Amino acid sequence: MPCVSVVIPCYNQGAFIDETINSVLAQTCQDFEIIVVNDGSTDPFTVNHLQQLNFPKTRVLHTENQGLSSARNNGIREAQGEYILPLDADDRIGPTYLEQAVQLLDADPELGIVYCKARFFGDRNGEWQLPEYSLEEMLLNNVIFCTSFFRRADWEEVGGFDPAMIYGWEDYDFWLSLIERGRQVQRIPEILFYYRIRSDSMLRSKEKKQKVAILTKIFHKHEALYKKHIDALFDRLVDIKGAYLEAALYRREHATEQATTGQYKQRELLSTRRVDIETKALFFDQLHWEAKDLLEVQLVNEQAIINIKTVKAETEQGRKNLSFENNATFVEDSLYFFTSKDPRLMIRLEAPTCVDKVNKVISLTIELDYLIIGDTVPEHLVSKLNEELTTTRPTLAALEEYIERRERTRSFSIKNIMKKLLLFYTSRSYRVVLRSGLFDRKFYLREYPDVFFQEIDPLIHYCTVGWKENRKPYASFDPEQYKEIYGIPPDTNPLLHFLESRQRL
Repeated sequence: MPCVSVVIPCYNQGAFIDETINSVLAQTCQDFEIIVVNDGSTDPFTVNHLQQLNFPKTRVLHTENQGLSSARNNGIREAQGEYILPLDADDRIGPTYLEQAVQLLDADPELGIVYCKARFFGDRNGEWQLPEYSLEEMLLNNVIFCTSFFRRADWEEVGGFDPAMIYGWEDYDFWLSLIERGRQVQRIPEILFYYRIRSDSMLRSKEKKQKVAILTKIFHKHEALYKKHIDALFDRLVDIKGAYLEAALYRREHATEQATTGQYKQRELLSTRRVDIETKALFFDQLHWEAKDLLEVQLVNEQAIINIKTVKAETEQGRKNLSFENNATFVEDSLYFFTSKDPRLMIRLEAPTCVDKVNKVISLTIELDYLIIGDTVPEHLVSKLNEELTTTRPTLAALEEYIERRERTRSFSIKNIMKKLLLFYTSRSYRVVLRSGLFDRKFYLREYPDVFFQEIDPLIHYCTVGWKENRKPYASFDPEQYKEIYGIPPDTNPLLHFLESRQRL
């Protein structure tokens, strides 16, 4: 009898199944069997291919379509191995995954789940950044992917995967059932699982209603586990508040018969996507988008600097490039600086800048790079603009155009800072003080905390307001004493007077 049974459910994935099977056959541990479960495939290629499938150690089980949970259960019922590894029909595993997992499971009878680090491939590449397992983390979010090892005896004890989990997360429910029975979890600190990302992959953030339904069901199924660890759970909730990064797609339905009035209803959430710094594309499908409606894409729920490459829609007429409006504070070429925690793109099909004669949008894809995410974005923006003092004309024109456009719509949080930056691109006093190196930013922020809480660049504040209020530019410079000694006019910046007087000597 084999030590490991690798169970591969397959529904219309015949184009990838050979690659998946070959990744198993290439294992350093050869004590295994492969069970492919044809879950009622309807694609002619897949049906024909699975009927003729001929690989060593591999057999095919043909069933009616029953869904992923049942397909896994059907395969495991036929399995002869002590350990089970589910594997989706378009994914791959690294060559030592079986060997390392079997060694761990053999060595510790209390160990019930073994998994590894993972990597995306296909339409997106990069390491899958999942938090390391802890019980508190697991009670909030599934951090163990389905291609993880467990004991067949444990599967029998908990009753297998629950077919009633119609929205997915059946593996999450299954892992909690094992953990509830005292099984331990161990992660191999090596990338040994490769998850294929396709436009129709099942790895998508669920709709809000689906999330609520799933989590409610999971809580009720594992209520004793949650109650037992309620204190640790709430501690973890406090720690991670606001930690997850998500993108979201909204629709604003047009409120009148005339699409040119600009009147839209409250925005309606269509879908969300979990994102991180390595995300390269946002994909939204199953859209029901009328041309007169407005689509809003929240790129992330945090301040960000993003390189937006393309925005494309799959329509009835084919793929179209879309133009868009945005709420970025500053834009240079394809680089967008968002200082709002709601960075958005606004897309109107009937707008003159957008595609023509499109009645129905099937899917939306945004190709991008998240360069910086977090509270340091304003600092990076100010630094970038300050660095361009000597070559500022193109940037200045773009910034002026942006501010004029934003002021015609609504105010934004750092509008005054941007205006001051524009002033200082042509301001002699700003350049003189900056280049002198005497202005002490850290001292100024410590001495005048109101500037810190306004999130204003301290040098900008000093050159526009601070010197008029007799604020010190650095610890040893007393502006009131300087004015008294040299008798300078009240409308003269004392530090600037000092610097220019020194230059004349």
